[in-house]
Parts: sequence; C-alpha cells; structure tokens
Amino acid sequence: MPTEAPNPDEALSYRGELPLRWIPLTALPTGAAAERLDEANTRLLGAVGLIEDSPKLSDEPSATELELLRIHQKLNLLIDLLGSVLRQQQPRPERVPLRLSWRGVSWHAVEPLPKVGDLGLVEIYLKETLPQPLHWPARIVAVTQAEVSAEFEGASEAGQSALERHVFAHHRREVAETRNPSRRA
Repeated sequence: MPTEAPNPDEALSYRGELPLRWIPLTALPTGAAAERLDEANTRLLGAVGLIEDSPKLSDEPSATELELLRIHQKLNLLIDLLGSVLRQQQPRPERVPLRLSWRGVSWHAVEPLPKVGDLGLVEIYLKETLPQPLHWPARIVAVTQAEVSAEFEGASEAGQSALERHVFAHHRREVAETRNPSRRA
C-alpha cells in the first residue's frame, strides 16, 4: 500500500537525472563491510568535488595560475577519456529523475517497486566520467506510484560531511541557474 513521500523541502537537496539502481538486501552491511562502503563513498565524493572544482583565476592571472589551469584541463580530459572507455565495458543502470539530499534520495518509481521498510544499497553514478558509483546503505521510507524515497543509513561523520558538501555545492549551482538562466551550460 503506497504511503506519502517525504516533503522534498525537509532537507537541502538538488534534482538531477542520474544512473541509479536499488539493490535489495536482507540486512544492511555492518562492521568491516560497512566501513569499506563508507570509506569508498567518502573517497568518491571527494573525487567528485575535486573534478567539479576548477581552479579560480585572479583578475590578472599569473603564468603559474594559467599553467595550473592548463594542467587541470588536461587531467579532466584524461579522466573523461578513461571514463568513456570504462563505461563501454561496464553497463550502467538507466538514468532516472531523482532528488538527492544529505538524508537520502527520492527517485522516479520503476517496477518492481520496493516496499516501505525494505533495506538495500542505493547505487548512484554521480559523474559521467567516473566509473564507480556511490553504494549507500538505505531504508525505503516511502513508495508512491510516482516516486520511491530512501533514507541513507550508517555513514561515518566524514562520509556524512562529504555528502553534505556535495549536496550543498549542487544545490547552490541549481539556485544560481534558477536565478540566472544564462549561466546554464
């Protein structure tokens, strides 16, 4: 029986369309397995932040600043090329409309629907160029005909903080694009 989805305004979030897969589990990971997942998620969120943050140039950039920007652009190109090769060898789930917050994720419902209370891993590919996804332990908290909502569980302070920074940065960009549509790229 469907229940109401949580109010999207309850937590800072952003909307997107990303490859997402729900992987049902009978129990959430614990101990060393939970620590490995959390460490991998924390590293991945850090990598996404590094890739998305381009160096800021001063009004009159020095030769060093320009060289660092050039190196940054070359590294991004290399990451893009490597990601493209890896994507060809490793199929991804379909992109779905979603809303990601520091508390959890809501996504467009796809059959078979999980049930409220189900446990699993939410697999989300945050960057097209990175071959590895987040694998976040979660509990289904709401299911409607249009949307499934899951709350994340078991993150360390560092993992939770990395997710909050990621969500905040994307939320800030989303707000800026809303205010100034010409900034959309």
